[in-house]
Amino acid sequence: ENAVLLKPQTPEMLLEEKQFQEQVYATVMKLPEKQAKRIYARYYLGMAVNEIAEVEGVDPSRVRDSIRRGLKQLVKYF
Repeated sequence: ENAVLLKPQTPEMLLEEKQFQEQVYATVMKLPEKQAKRIYARYYLGMAVNEIAEVEGVDPSRVRDSIRRGLKQLVKYF
């Protein structure tokens, strides 16, 4: 069953996925610095919101709100 659900990707599909990931990364880096760093830490490095807040010395709600605002901005680009 899993073999049917997981179709092998063609080289073209892999290239498109890589290009899309690069485009998303470039767009993230266009955000305000704090938002970009927080989104990068959360989604590229896999850090928890609480970890990011601890490193920055801020309340987790500030990190959560900042990430949420940044993601809303990203949606506008795509």
